[in-house]
Amino acid sequence: MSVRTPFLRVAALSSAIALGAIPSPASENTWASWRGVDETGVSADTGLPESWSPEGENLLWKAPYGGRSAPVVIDGRVCVIRLAEPDSTDRWQEQIACLDAESGKLAWEYRYNVFQTDIPHHRVGWASLVADPETGNVFAHGVEGMVIAFDPAGEIVWKRSTSEEIGRISGFGGRTATPLLDGNLLVVSFLSAGWGSTFIPRHRFYALDKRTGETVWLSTPGNAPYDTTYTVPVVTEIDGQRLLITGNGDGGIYAMQISTGLKAWAFPLSKRGINSSVVVDGNIVYASHSEENVDQSTAMGRVVALDGTQVTDGQPKQLWMVDGFKGGYASPTILDGILYHVDNSANLVAFDGADGQQLWKVNLGIAQRASPVIGDGKLYVSDVDGKLHILRLAGRGEPETTDVDEFKNADGSATQINGSPAIAGGRVYFITNNMLYCIAGPQARGSGREVSSAPAATAPANAEATHLQVVPGEINLAPGGKARFAARLFDAKGRLMGEREATWSIEGALNGELNSNGEFTAGSQFPQGGHVTATVGGLKGVARVAVKAGGGFTEGFDRYENDSVPEGWSAAQGRFKIVETEAGKVLQKPSGNPRSWRTTVYVGDPLQSGYEIEAEMMSGEQRRRMADMGLVSHRYTLAVMGNAQSVMLRTWLSELERFSKEVPFDWDPDRWYRVKLRVETGDGPETTIRGKVWPREEDEPAEWTIEAIDHLGHKHGSPGIYGYSSADIHYDNLKVTPFGG
Repeated sequence: MSVRTPFLRVAALSSAIALGAIPSPASENTWASWRGVDETGVSADTGLPESWSPEGENLLWKAPYGGRSAPVVIDGRVCVIRLAEPDSTDRWQEQIACLDAESGKLAWEYRYNVFQTDIPHHRVGWASLVADPETGNVFAHGVEGMVIAFDPAGEIVWKRSTSEEIGRISGFGGRTATPLLDGNLLVVSFLSAGWGSTFIPRHRFYALDKRTGETVWLSTPGNAPYDTTYTVPVVTEIDGQRLLITGNGDGGIYAMQISTGLKAWAFPLSKRGINSSVVVDGNIVYASHSEENVDQSTAMGRVVALDGTQVTDGQPKQLWMVDGFKGGYASPTILDGILYHVDNSANLVAFDGADGQQLWKVNLGIAQRASPVIGDGKLYVSDVDGKLHILRLAGRGEPETTDVDEFKNADGSATQINGSPAIAGGRVYFITNNMLYCIAGPQARGSGREVSSAPAATAPANAEATHLQVVPGEINLAPGGKARFAARLFDAKGRLMGEREATWSIEGALNGELNSNGEFTAGSQFPQGGHVTATVGGLKGVARVAVKAGGGFTEGFDRYENDSVPEGWSAAQGRFKIVETEAGKVLQKPSGNPRSWRTTVYVGDPLQSGYEIEAEMMSGEQRRRMADMGLVSHRYTLAVMGNAQSVMLRTWLSELERFSKEVPFDWDPDRWYRVKLRVETGDGPETTIRGKVWPREEDEPAEWTIEAIDHLGHKHGSPGIYGYSSADIHYDNLKVTPFGG
């Protein structure tokens, strides 16, 4: 399988990021994203069934590829992301499966390990896939932070490990945002804590080139997040601007130019993070939530209509609001001026899109997650407790329920349904936790509509440049690594004016050579973090560049200033600091902020393999608590746990049954220990992991403290340090050595 990745590299990087290639249309059998062609949840297909039966009526096929997110349909394939082998604890992986849309037979699948996250197994496959009508490629965003592009045959085109590269934060809740594809940009969003200007945890958006995976721009539109969220952006054109509009972890609704990431406007809505997605009808943006409102209202939840053409002081005009509607999980759909939404208690409500008047309400069940989908005058929607409802719409009048089918597990419990249906080629595809179904009526017809990937908007000849973008906008390099940067101009509406010659310079703690063509070669020093800057006229653009170890190294921390951290290390600033001790400078992880107690800092290349890592560590004691501290290698953690007085090997924090081993180990606070982790990958699927811990003042013991074999072994991964600082932790003399070196 051929793999091209945008990780650390020493070879020259391609700068051929397309500027708006003319797309080719896909077939009508397309539902390329979770909300369909127009990102509204509405299909133009006809002859769709108003009833069916799992035993045969209007059932074309079913296949045992259940999951929790929505399927996508592209070029005769229906694709899902899910937990592989849910009944086999030791076989749990994240799986992308593409089935033949005609027969339901598996066309291809790809499985990969979940790692370094506390998201539980039943929330694997949270974010839906997205497909590209131009290339037929499919893109996945996994719970561990992997973003992977697959070609139509299932071969990997590129992949990114956002946790290891840029400090993505997963969070226990599992909320993982579905990617958005527009033109040549794939937009993924998540909470992250990076380095330099991105060290503060925020909900961020990364626009990646869909062909290479390289970062085009990153944007931090909001303030401190309340939680991880799974709101999915939509893209639409309002008032001459092509805008990405989305909820945020800080409770706001934001509009950004899709080509630049620049914020166009913001609207405060909730005192918690936004999970439901907006829907747009013309210039009107409809948004909702189910938490506490930002004003003095005592009601929980709200749905609002915003006019994207009337923006004053950076905020759109609110046309109307309905208090007390708790639409916090499902997202609305709109057709012919009627807004259809399902609240958290599974009440399907129709609102007049013009004034917010409630037209009718129908109860579907008890709890709701899936969003409604409309096609052929019928509304398809599932409730959490395993029922698929089909309703025939009647304009402003109450709809008629034409079919309800309920799904049960073998033990009689409800089979959960969390994902929304997809409609393509006259067929309705929907997913339960256990099964993927395809249903169609005898008169089923696709819309015949051609679907294409929109090209980037270009500015008119007389446009004035207002923004300079440097691409790639962020990159990690190894010492001696090379990158070619380009400067692009945009007008005030985010329309592309093309690439330009620029004056190039280096800023910040970045060492290397940069020529007049934007070609940069990183120096030998590492770690580093700084900027490559382009200037065109009075405009300035900046790219973030981190230089991290690509092989072996030793770090003693003596060269750093007190209270600083190594440049370019994501998640280090604000959680670690250099401190002076009697024996010299060390890296400390203070215990002051419980919200950042658990942190992993990756210090190298996610593709690195064949090395061992070791360091000296010491835990303090605070209120009879000791810390957990350790190392990371090949996506495994060796954790020396103070309160448990043990040593553990693990890879998936919340699912130790998948792989882990723990042995007792007595150790003392305020005493230095040497910790060593070795991962032997071998030729087969298995990996051998060995850990060793001993007092620093003693000779290294011959025996390993702990050893384990993972039959679904990781073969590569960034080296890193780990700490759970319920008491202060100190680190010194970090060393990465090529195996056998």
